[in-house]
Amino acid sequence: MKKNNLCNLNSKTFLLLMLVFCFTLVKAQHKKIRQQINARGEVYLLIDVPNQNTLYKLSKVSSIDKSVFDSNSKKVYAYLNKNQLDDFEKLDLNYSVQTAPSLKIAATMCPDADHVKNWDCYPTYNQYISLMNEFVANFPDLCQLEEIGTSVDGRSVMSMKISDNVAQNEEEPAFFYTSTMHGDETAGYVLMLRLIDYLLNNYNSDTRIKELVDNTEIWINPLANPDGTYALGNSEINGATRANANGIDLNRNFPDPQAGDYPNGARQKETQDMMDFMSTRCFVLAANFHGGAEVVNYPWDTWYERHADDGWYQDVSHQYADTVLLNSAAYMTGFTNGVTNGYDWYPISGGRQDYVNYYLHGRETTIELSNNKVAAASSLPNLWEYNYRSLLNYIGRVHLGLYGKITDVGGNPLKAKVEIVGHDVDSSEVYSNSTNGMYYRLLMGGNYSVSYTAMGYVAKTINDINFSNAEHKKVDVILEKIPAAINKINNRRISLKSINNPFNSYIQFKLYNTGFTGKHSISLYDLQGRRYINIQNGSEIIKNGSYYLHTHKLKPGIYILKLQSPGVTIKKKLVKM
Repeated sequence: MKKNNLCNLNSKTFLLLMLVFCFTLVKAQHKKIRQQINARGEVYLLIDVPNQNTLYKLSKVSSIDKSVFDSNSKKVYAYLNKNQLDDFEKLDLNYSVQTAPSLKIAATMCPDADHVKNWDCYPTYNQYISLMNEFVANFPDLCQLEEIGTSVDGRSVMSMKISDNVAQNEEEPAFFYTSTMHGDETAGYVLMLRLIDYLLNNYNSDTRIKELVDNTEIWINPLANPDGTYALGNSEINGATRANANGIDLNRNFPDPQAGDYPNGARQKETQDMMDFMSTRCFVLAANFHGGAEVVNYPWDTWYERHADDGWYQDVSHQYADTVLLNSAAYMTGFTNGVTNGYDWYPISGGRQDYVNYYLHGRETTIELSNNKVAAASSLPNLWEYNYRSLLNYIGRVHLGLYGKITDVGGNPLKAKVEIVGHDVDSSEVYSNSTNGMYYRLLMGGNYSVSYTAMGYVAKTINDINFSNAEHKKVDVILEKIPAAINKINNRRISLKSINNPFNSYIQFKLYNTGFTGKHSISLYDLQGRRYINIQNGSEIIKNGSYYLHTHKLKPGIYILKLQSPGVTIKKKLVKM
């Protein structure tokens, strides 16, 4: 045999052996993934992400935990459950199986109930239940325990209401803290228990605490995912899982403004219970606590487009992080001084933060408390020292901005839409409480025109409402009923007509509705939430009785056309060929 033929044969043999080796390695990896999912309901991976588009695709088929960078590439840690495995494998990404964070540390558990209030150990599930009931027994006039629901495995998901007249529903803004929706992110669990203890025990001795409790309806849910935290039993948090007992990430399970009502499969019991609880409380401001990073994360998570109150969100987020930095060393120093926009970090669908902001018209941030998901018990006192001032400041933000009471001419409370003219978009408007008529619009100081609308009542716009960043501006509003003849006209159905779908170089359509004549906006988004067209007054683009949008610069794909006006939102999916 000639030498060069021998070399070619050896090269072919080597290539074949390498292919066999790679196939065997991949098969072994897949087997290891399945074994861990069968054992724990989830597996933890480190995945190479070559570009932003891949990151977006990965976010739809896994639960991304955090990003890491080296000199050549971006990688992410992510969790995977059995429902996501097939779609993940289709992406054909390089990855390695990692040890789950909760298996890397032996968490110190409290030896008995008396030690829980040392705040340097983790309570067992039974100690947690006992402590929550002890608070109520010791402070019956200040706190009240309410069960949000029960977990898949029957554990209690509880919230503590704290108020000076706790048995009453006062005309006060409702505030909500919740933690450990991811069962293996535990620092917030203990900090929330300690915050309850701090508020109750300092009520009579600290004027600031008394003022917060007297003027705010404060709710605190220390443990939103007890099945995940106590995955190996009620006596330990070692082996805690991110997901619930069904292997589902609860922070990817809420209705999503872009991905729809069921972005990641069937809605879990814990999710539905939380939705039912929040939808009846009219929370003005909230935060949910996580771990794995040190940062305040503000909306949106699901799309690139900024929230209408982006400036306010940056302000409140930096207030939290800046206060932390003043009281700590080398803590919460990453990102932009401890703050990040959610989508800029990495996109997710089905997060609770976006659910609250879009569907409940509230305001919520996500606060990551520790780089270690299961924070060492010995670090918990320091984390409290770093954060407790920020925790109190954040509650206090519910008392800044615009507020008031909306009633009819007889003084009866109304549920009405409160919209900042020329400002609100993507469900950023708020609504007054139907029970007492109170509304709270958290907002940066400035000069605003505000529209107040309620079904069956004459809309009212008040101009030149001025207030500063440090002010709580009260504006009460009385709405008059619409005469019956006019009301019949305004309630006509709104519809889009004659729209060209698919479209190419332009979109043309007509609106049929007598009442759709006020200020309104027209926007066009892609499926990743990037906004390409945004016009605040549609009358500027009316051509021959139709709306006419130039789209020749857009790439082919699927887009969402969105129209908004006081009391009206219309969405339609369009395709560019």
